[in-house]
Amino acid sequence: MAVAQPVLKPAPVVRAGDLNREFVEAYSAALGDPAWMLARRLEALRVFRDTPAPNRHDELWRRVDLSAFKLDLILSGITPANTILDVKRSRLPAGISQQGVIFTSLESAIKKHPRLLDEWLMTQCVKLNDAFYAALHGVFVRHGTVLYVPAGVRLDKPLRVTTRMAADQLAGFNHTLVVLGEGAKATLIEDFASPTGPHQAMYSGVVEIMLGNGAELDYVSIQDWGRNVYNFSTERAKVGEEATLHWVIGGLGSKFTKSLIEADLVGPRGTTLLSGVYFADTRQQLHYDTQQNHIAAACKSDLLYKAALRDEARTVWRGNIRVFPGAQKTDAYQANRNLQLSARSRADSIPGLEIEADDVRCTHGSTVGTIEDEPMFYLRSRGVSATEARRLIVEGFFAPVIERIPLAETRNRLIEEIGKKIG
Repeated sequence: MAVAQPVLKPAPVVRAGDLNREFVEAYSAALGDPAWMLARRLEALRVFRDTPAPNRHDELWRRVDLSAFKLDLILSGITPANTILDVKRSRLPAGISQQGVIFTSLESAIKKHPRLLDEWLMTQCVKLNDAFYAALHGVFVRHGTVLYVPAGVRLDKPLRVTTRMAADQLAGFNHTLVVLGEGAKATLIEDFASPTGPHQAMYSGVVEIMLGNGAELDYVSIQDWGRNVYNFSTERAKVGEEATLHWVIGGLGSKFTKSLIEADLVGPRGTTLLSGVYFADTRQQLHYDTQQNHIAAACKSDLLYKAALRDEARTVWRGNIRVFPGAQKTDAYQANRNLQLSARSRADSIPGLEIEADDVRCTHGSTVGTIEDEPMFYLRSRGVSATEARRLIVEGFFAPVIERIPLAETRNRLIEEIGKKIG
């Protein structure tokens, strides 16, 4: 639910380098932050000012062209009034909150559950010094969702969150924090979208997932931002002993997306399944950097990311499996498949392995190709039009990933949006 416009407004920032303590203090006061949250914002400010902006000399950003992105212009117009997001959440099943489950907005949790947030908010999973945009997020974070499930509590019904940004909005800062205790279980589905606006806008998001021993989480995140939005996200999960995480991402919108997605298997015999489906058209750029970190022994990770692209769009996937010393009996796999629907599109697929243990099984693979003649001929020979044949082939290409999404409504919406992109 959108919150009322605050009365207090800090003076606008002129440039990123001019972001200062006085501005942050005024911004924090306008939001009614407690003292510990202001301290967190000021620490983020310090890190942000000490961290160089990413550029094409950085390996992770070497294929990124942000020359058209005007961060200073966006920061110059930020006030509490124009960082409001419209966030709606499903209700907890009856009686669940009495078991200690917390499912609420970040704004409410800051005031009502300060001990929980002081312990977990950007301190143990995604940290303020992880990246330039993570630090910027820490300065301005405004909205978000907190899900806490105590040990032994198992939620059978999915929880849903929809986050919307207005067409004329300048920036949005949203945070997702999920903490599951030992043996807990939950499903969380998040949907992010906005209409295309008249000027550049920025979305800065952070996702933090912490799974205790034996916990189980299905987490689905689908973005369909307007074509004026530059989307930056830093997302990390820590998976405990014998815990299971199934993490699904869907990328449809934005002008530009750069997502850093990382799964740390920190307890023995943990399992992580990473699934992704994204479709770029016109001149969209969608960049995904994934990291599977095997820190504990006998863990399993399996990544499957699939992309389709048309027109002059570009996608970049850069994935890495890292096996730390002592993480014996690791079983890790990653695959990235790309389907080009236009000769002018470009897909970069860069898998990697970094292995520091000797008793492991790690494999990877990537492909970039076009629709083959044989399935097209098969469908056309049976009276299917060329457009419908392309649609069927693309939907079939994505099906193995879409079928992993736990909610039929979300699966159907994704299929519908993919159909629109095929044209």
